[in-house]
Amino acid sequence: MKVLAIGSEKFVTFFRLLGFVGVESEDKNEVFNRIKSSASSYGLIVIDRSVVKGIENEINELSMRVEPPILVLDPPYKVYETAASVESEVKRVMKVF
Repeated sequence: MKVLAIGSEKFVTFFRLLGFVGVESEDKNEVFNRIKSSASSYGLIVIDRSVVKGIENEINELSMRVEPPILVLDPPYKVYETAASVESEVKRVMKVF
């Protein structure tokens, strides 16, 4: 599965080390446009939560219209602090209750 990671340099670097495609951007408009334009090319899109502050509703609406799941996550280096929130985010996106 081809995965796209979008966010800060640290966030994207982590996912690049896992072999994912990474786009470094912290500009909300650029992130939103990149997701819309490339959604059909990927099986999963992972976005840095700090990048989407202020456009959460637009991202949620877009995730309902495009095929690949869109996960908005805290940076992986902070996951140990928010493991429960990551699990609930994955369940929400995958529509598992």
